[in-house]
Amino acid sequence: MLGIFKRQKRTPEDLADQARRILSGQYLKWDVDDYENASLQDPRLTDLHSKTLKFGLPEEWSKLDRAAQSALGEIIEEMRRLGR
Repeated sequence: MLGIFKRQKRTPEDLADQARRILSGQYLKWDVDDYENASLQDPRLTDLHSKTLKFGLPEEWSKLDRAAQSALGEIIEEMRRLGR
């Protein structure tokens, strides 16, 4: 029964895909909440996740100017590379 509440391990690719959906404004119902509250094991992924949150509320990312969206996109791609 305790296993029911165990969080699934998040891969860098999963987190990057979720962040990319949020950035594009094409996110799913729980993407923003799940992204903001992601429980991550890898300290490198945690660091990159924290950097993305410095851009403001994820649900507002699609309204950022091009330079900020580009910088955020680079961090998202760094996340993805961690999984390779």
